[in-house]
This record gives sequence, structure tokens and C-alpha cells, in this order.
Amino acid sequence: MKDNASGKEKADILLQLCHLYKYRNIDIAKNYNKEALAVSEDINYQNGIYKAKYNLAYLMFIQGDFNRSMEVIKGLEKAINYKQYPETYAEFETIKSDIYTEKGEYDKALETGLKLLDISENTNNKFILSKAHAALSHYYLRLENYQKALEHCLKGLDFIIKQKDNHYIFQKVDEIARMSAKLGDKEAALKAYNFYLKLEKELYSPGSYIQSVVYMNMADIYLSNGEYERSKNYLDRSISMIMANNYRFRLPRALLIQAELYLKTRDTLSAILTYEKSIDAAENINAFDVIKSNSLILMDLYNKVGRPDKVNENKTLYDAIKDSLFNNEKEQRIVILEARRKIKEAGLRQQALELENISQRAELTSIITVLLSILVIGFFGVVAYVKFKEKNKVIYRRTIENLETQLKAQNKNIPIRPLNVKTEDKTNNTLDDNVKYIILKRLKKLEEELFFIDSSCNLHQLSEKLKTNPKYLSQVINIEKGSNFNNYINELRINYLLTRLVQDEEFRQRKLSYIASSIGYNNLNTFNAAFKKRQGILPSYFIKKLNEEA
Repeated sequence: MKDNASGKEKADILLQLCHLYKYRNIDIAKNYNKEALAVSEDINYQNGIYKAKYNLAYLMFIQGDFNRSMEVIKGLEKAINYKQYPETYAEFETIKSDIYTEKGEYDKALETGLKLLDISENTNNKFILSKAHAALSHYYLRLENYQKALEHCLKGLDFIIKQKDNHYIFQKVDEIARMSAKLGDKEAALKAYNFYLKLEKELYSPGSYIQSVVYMNMADIYLSNGEYERSKNYLDRSISMIMANNYRFRLPRALLIQAELYLKTRDTLSAILTYEKSIDAAENINAFDVIKSNSLILMDLYNKVGRPDKVNENKTLYDAIKDSLFNNEKEQRIVILEARRKIKEAGLRQQALELENISQRAELTSIITVLLSILVIGFFGVVAYVKFKEKNKVIYRRTIENLETQLKAQNKNIPIRPLNVKTEDKTNNTLDDNVKYIILKRLKKLEEELFFIDSSCNLHQLSEKLKTNPKYLSQVINIEKGSNFNNYINELRINYLLTRLVQDEEFRQRKLSYIASSIGYNNLNTFNAAFKKRQGILPSYFIKKLNEEA
């Protein structure tokens, strides 16, 4: 058909050929797509140009080249709209959401998916609707909310079946099986995979891109069932396909399963090497969640084999990532690089100390200089400590006075502003007043229900409870509460804690870690920092002074 066609017809046939090969042989798919783009540009066939550009972005995506894929998408955002090119627009937005998800920019992924869902409902376009559900299913899958992921997967299934495109049907079967396994129904998952294998045998091979992830997921299930030989067979086939086709963003997870298999079969050294390989593969695509989980596992394994240097190295790496709240990969990459630099510097310092001990160059004059320096530093340290102690007393007394004022006002039902909340100029408020009133009213009710002491509380979760858009909610908090979301949550937690500490003697006798977790902090350092930032003193000092006065 291609050889006998010309113009738009030839471009469309070439695009079809690219679609048929993109899961089987990426190089062949790229060549067909390149030819389709050239034909479309020669005849100024805009729809063909846009579809070819989408294929280019998608092929980059499945090989893990997220940045270049996003560059192609961003370059066409203004040109493509859902009214003129609904299907192409939906495909671009879906892959954009998927890239945000893979990179951990979950707020952007959710916003893109929900925007697509709104458009599909407003236009009643089934194709856009199926793509919106696909994007949201991928988003919830990465957040490990498997129930919601499965719901969105099934909502887009009817339209996929009506399209009669077997590529998408193969993928849907895999998604349903994988999420069923994650929800604890391994029997249903294996039934679904048996159905997949039957389709593969009776229809045709869907291609290495789909096969590699299916075999990897099957290996994971067999591993959890203790069927190690079957798990190894499927995993070997999967990794072979991943390596042959450079599916970079699948490699970290495949290696993770392989490492777990080595652990199950008591090959600890091979497991350690494979976890290290998984971290390297994850760094290549900025998959920071994999780096975090693997470094935690390696800490334990290196401890068991007696490698304290490697334990410290992975601990430094883990600590650098676990509490980071960055929104883009660039900032995350900086954290990784700084962590590795600190590991290297620590090693160099250790070597320097060892050399110094060996050389034994401790001269008398140096000792005298050091002792004098210590005396001088000690003197200034004592002065600074006295001033610091006095300052803490003043801050503590001011905090108690503010609390007493607040409690009296509450008893008299006088509305007062929360402690330390900063106000901002509201003249720039562009939100609809009705929307703002509804959000604030619902937010006040949730504040009274102490929603903020839930450690998993975040902007997206709260926006879902309030049935609003995260962007609107963020604006309301910024304008009406005078701070960003994180500061707003910390403010609520600390204000609630202060009142409870003053009123509940038994509560303030508990361990500080218990007190921190009871108001939503999983990390004691984070709790200390939040309290110190808002009150100027550490919580341990505040509690100590309360107990002394009591």
C-alpha cells in the first residue's frame, strides 16, 4: 500500500506502519516515522506532521529519554488544540502526564490528567476520555493507590475494546493483572496473565515493549509465590528484551526484582551487586524513589556482610533523598550530587587523619596554639551560651503569654488570628469570591476535625477532600492564610500542639518522638526544625520549662 500511495494517503500509511512497529522494533518504527514526517512536511499536511512529532516524543519516552520527549511536546503546545486536533492533543497531554509521573512531579501529572478529563466530559469525546483515564491510572499506580488506578483503567476499557487495537488491549490486560496482584488477588492476576499468553499465542506477538513489562510483572508474582525457577525464566526474558531495545526506564525495576530473587535464593553478594546496578540505572533516568528504596536495603545488606564504609555511603545517599520536597528533577539531581560529594569528602578526611596519625607530627608549639584557641573559643562559647539561654527564656515566656491570650479568647468565643500567621496584601486576589468562600468554609470544618495531624496529609489529598482543584486551594491558602501549603500545615500542627502541651500534663510526659508522630511528623528532625522556625526555641526546651513551672 505504501509503495502505491502518495500525498496524505502515503503519510497516513507510514504513520500506521510506525504504530505497528513501535512495540516490536523501535529502529524500524523511527524510520517509518521519519519518512512520514518528511512526506507530511513536503505537502504541508499539518495533522500528519503533528502525529509524526507525537510518535517521535513517544519513542523517546519508551526509551527513557524523558527530557527530549518533553522538549518535542513543549514545542507544539501552542500549535495543537483539542478543538482542531482532538486525538493528537489527547495523545500529547497523556504522554506529558506520564513523563511528569515518571519524574516524580506528581502535582503536574495530576493537573494534566484532570484537565484532560474535564475536556473529555465537556466535549463528550470518547477518545480523549480514554486517554484521560489512562493518564490518571498511571499516576495513581505510581503513588501505589492501586484501587484508584484500577478504577481508571477499567473506565477506559470499553472504548479501547471498540477501537479493536490489539496493542492497547494487551497493555490493558497487563495493567489489570498487575493492579489485581498489588491489591492482593494474585490468583486473579495470574488468570489475567494466562489470558494474555493465550492472546499472544493465538493472535500475534505484541512486541518486546509490552512483552518485557508483562514478563517482568509475572516474574514478580511468581517470586512472591515462592516459584523461583519460573520467576527467573520470565525475568531473564524480560531483562534480555529491555537491554536489547534500551527501555531505560524499565531497567531499574527489573534489576530490583532480580536482586530480590537473589536474596530469596540466599545469594547475598549477587543481590548487593544487582541493587547497586539498579541504583545506577535509576540515576540515568532520575528515578529517585528507586534510589531511596535501594539505598535503604543496601544499608542493611552491607551491615550484614561487615562493610561499615558502604553502610555509611548508602545512609548518606538515603538521608539526602528521604526528606526532600523538591518539585523537579534538577533540584533532586543536586541533592544526589551533593550527597555523593559529601561521601567523597568524608573519605578524604578519613585518609588525611590516618596519614596524620602515622606521621606523628604533633609538635609542642602546635599543641600550645590549639590549647589557647580552645580557651578563647570556650570563653566566647560560654558568653554566647548565657545570651542564648536568656533569649530562650524570653521566647518561652512570650509564647506562654500568647497562648493564655488565645485560650481566654476561645472561652469567650472571640475569633482571633492563629499564632505567628503572617498576613499578605489581598488586593491581588483573582479567585472567584463564591469559590473562595466555599473552599474556606470546608477548610475551616476540616481544621476543626484536625485533618492536619494525618502524616500523609498533602495538597492533592486535601483538594480531593474539599472537592476542588489543587491550584485553587493553593491560591486560597496563599492569599487567605498568608503562607504556602507546607507552612500552613506546620502552623496548624504547632498551634494545636502548644495548646495541648499546656493543658495536658500526661501528654507532655511522653517521648518527643511520640509527640511528633501524634501531630503528623514522621521525622523527629523535621518536627524540631518546624517548631524552632515558628517559636524560636526547641520543643524539648519548651516542654522542660512547662514541667518545671508545673
